[in-house]
Amino acid sequence: MNQDLEREIEDSLYIHRMLPLHREKSLEAAFPKKKIVKSRQLWGNLNQRSAPEIGAAGNLSIGSDEGEAFVEITAPVCRDSWPEGAPSDGDYSNYGSALISFTFEGENWEAYHRLHFQVKPQVTGAEVVHLNVSLENDGVVKVPDAYAREGFSTMNLENYQWNDCYWEFSGVARDCVVKLNLYVYLNGKDVAMGDTLPYRYKDICVEQVELPEKEHGWECQEGQIVLSSAGYLKEGSKTAVGNGKQTHFTVHELESEQVVLEGSTEPVSNERGSFQVFDFSAITKKGTYYICWGETKSQPFTIGADLVEENTWRVLNFLYGERCGMPVTGKHGTCHQDITASHNGKIMSFSGGWHDAGDVSQQSAQTGEIVQELLEMAEKYRDKKPRLYLRIIEEASWGLDFILRTRFGDGYRATSAGATRFTNGLIGDMDDVKARVYNHAYENFLFAGIEAYASRILAEADRPLSEGSLLAAQEDYQFAMRRFREYGMEPEQMFEHTYNSGLSQYYAVIVWSASLLYQSTGKMEYAREAESWCEKLLLCQDTGDARLPFEGFFYRDETKSRLVHFNHQSREHQFIQALVSICQTQPDSPKRQHFEDAMRRYAGYLKAISQNTKPYGMIPAGIYAMDEYLDKETFPYLHVLCSYEDEKENYLEQLCQGRKLSEKYVLRNFPVWFSFRGNNLLLLSQGKAASMLGRYFEDETLLQIGREQLYWIFGKNPFGQSMMYGAGSRYPSQYAIFPGECVGEMPVGIETKDNEDLPYWPQGNNATYKEVWVSAAGRWLLLAADYA
Repeated sequence: MNQDLEREIEDSLYIHRMLPLHREKSLEAAFPKKKIVKSRQLWGNLNQRSAPEIGAAGNLSIGSDEGEAFVEITAPVCRDSWPEGAPSDGDYSNYGSALISFTFEGENWEAYHRLHFQVKPQVTGAEVVHLNVSLENDGVVKVPDAYAREGFSTMNLENYQWNDCYWEFSGVARDCVVKLNLYVYLNGKDVAMGDTLPYRYKDICVEQVELPEKEHGWECQEGQIVLSSAGYLKEGSKTAVGNGKQTHFTVHELESEQVVLEGSTEPVSNERGSFQVFDFSAITKKGTYYICWGETKSQPFTIGADLVEENTWRVLNFLYGERCGMPVTGKHGTCHQDITASHNGKIMSFSGGWHDAGDVSQQSAQTGEIVQELLEMAEKYRDKKPRLYLRIIEEASWGLDFILRTRFGDGYRATSAGATRFTNGLIGDMDDVKARVYNHAYENFLFAGIEAYASRILAEADRPLSEGSLLAAQEDYQFAMRRFREYGMEPEQMFEHTYNSGLSQYYAVIVWSASLLYQSTGKMEYAREAESWCEKLLLCQDTGDARLPFEGFFYRDETKSRLVHFNHQSREHQFIQALVSICQTQPDSPKRQHFEDAMRRYAGYLKAISQNTKPYGMIPAGIYAMDEYLDKETFPYLHVLCSYEDEKENYLEQLCQGRKLSEKYVLRNFPVWFSFRGNNLLLLSQGKAASMLGRYFEDETLLQIGREQLYWIFGKNPFGQSMMYGAGSRYPSQYAIFPGECVGEMPVGIETKDNEDLPYWPQGNNATYKEVWVSAAGRWLLLAADYA
């Protein structure tokens, strides 16, 4: 493992303090070095014509700091009422924002690529400080859009110092700019915070630069090589992608600069563009390398076995930073003790587990899934890396404790809470948050499987917790089965992360949880139930019904009238997880061949669709039926907070942008989506399906499909950016208002623009696509565990 990282892990007390950020290798580190072609000051010493205005909260003043003019806003971190338009109970609300606006008379900024300014927060006792920026355009394309995704960016700042801030906005419409907003959310008081938020701004300008960042399309920047800058595994194919005419390249060992491989690129031209592919699979020696290609020198990258181990430590760092209910040095104090759940006259605190994302919401199912994902990684390192193994077990136990103690003991459990503020910890006043409480079959089956799995993995490390987990697993399975037999598939509350689960998803988690319970208890009743429900699951699989060149994908139920889709959340791996688990726990079953045939069908599907993004390895979102835009009933389960009537035509247009497979079906690289965009969970979940099948059948093609998802995350994508902060190089800042920037953080993922089916990755830093998300980090663990 990298010695510098190893030392940092030791200095952090094995991730009980946050790892250093290494901003010097971030994407933004290069911004001050970019050549400026021209610049125009919007507000500062040379131009104060646009008078700043403030919003509903705060006081505005203008002053001078060492001869430089600044504008300052000071606002309270809390108020005694919710802002206008917020729910009366404050659900998912903060206290408004400290806003400064600059108004313009329809100015055209198309000649400029970025906003550049300086800001100095001076917030007493704040561990994490942020700033939001937005632009309003009244031209041909209106900004912001209907879902407030375009025209926004967020900066993660350092307190008590001037921060140099850049926002490249090449993809944002700016032909008629009418307003620029700088604002900070009033998110309540952390334990040590003072009462006010003072922020100073100066030198606000727009700039044209010689080479703005690539934001759109499949081709990378001309003259650029994009690769997995965090490294490659020793096994399998190792490739990079370039944009240029040169064909000759050399690979050099970093320290000695010695040429270790010389070759020619493979030119690839298709509907996605023209590319050069560099193949250096022949290099298997552990080391650090770089590629030379004409005048281009790539980012350095490693080859070896450390890729998974090093980045598991980084993900642990992010998860630790997202812990709820305890003080995390450098992040926050003890938090959210007054988020409570009530049921039958009983009240429990819902603090614990991990915060959801860039906000401080909590989802029990998500915390449970991360427990499983951590334990799957722990299992791989138990006999190899004892310190890493024990640290993973510790983090998993933190989450397991949460999902066990948020059960009410009768099938009901606290399931989620939406929160975007720090609360004061005093139960009974206006800032309290109410957690949702449900008895839901799908989630109880899911928890039963997680608890059963935990009981097996923890048997040696923590026998009491192992035994308690198995008891809970058996109870939760019975609660779930009773509910499911009585009510069938029940729609959940819209904000539950499992809201989009179809009937086939229920069958998959039943098979998985019953198989794990059979493995742990030896009770034949679980084996019989796994077999019975697996037959129902297979009735939901395509076996040629769509009359396509491949089969194996899944429908939402046995009618096969609607396909399974994911567009933000994704649990695609659960189908294969169910099939693998029943085959592994019942290897002598006479139905094993039947179940393996279903696995082979799905494997063929993955192999077929994975060709559609060459020369990259990203797995496409999947098959869509051309008539599904007419399905008003299913729409709200897949597209929360979106209006069917408003999006019906956009739905059809997105279908038309897919690759035509037949008159009835298309293949989309990215999902049909509207508000919630970003595909990391999709490709990691599908990648996990590929790696499970690859391991089960010893199929190298499937194993390589899984590896390619890791490489896409680490920078082998059209933008050449690593989507795990601190891993490799050119990792961008992410939307992390509450946790602040963390090594190991991962975003929701690359999105598309409007109704296209092309990758779009704005440098603007906004939810959802660039919002940090513990689910993405957890799915990375789940996939990477198969390569540990």
